[in-house]
Amino acid sequence: MSDKLARIPIEISVYDQKKIRAELNRLTAPLTVGEILKKLPIRGRVHKVGNTITIIVGIHKGIEKPIKNVNAGTIAYWPRGDALQIYTKDTKTQGLVNKVGEVKGNINGLSEIRSTTPIELKRI
Repeated sequence: MSDKLARIPIEISVYDQKKIRAELNRLTAPLTVGEILKKLPIRGRVHKVGNTITIIVGIHKGIEKPIKNVNAGTIAYWPRGDALQIYTKDTKTQGLVNKVGEVKGNINGLSEIRSTTPIELKRI
């Protein structure tokens, strides 16, 4: 699969105010990314702990090419919580996650988000 076909642009909208560009990457976790794409647009509320923004997605996938160390801007699927997580700082995760993409826009805007803030991820 070519790199162009593997990368799917998405937009993260926070409470209709902040719009941040990101991309999902089929090469990093193809089965997980495929399930996420079927669910888009994903709407929910943020659950924030430290430098991790979590959004429940409801795809019930397992570990696929797991990692434990992530960089700021990484978007990962956390199988134990059935959720997408966006990391605002370099982090060693508590459990294994599947990297599914990364934020391409300004990550600083996500650092200010509070728990229960409405969020939407959609394909662009």
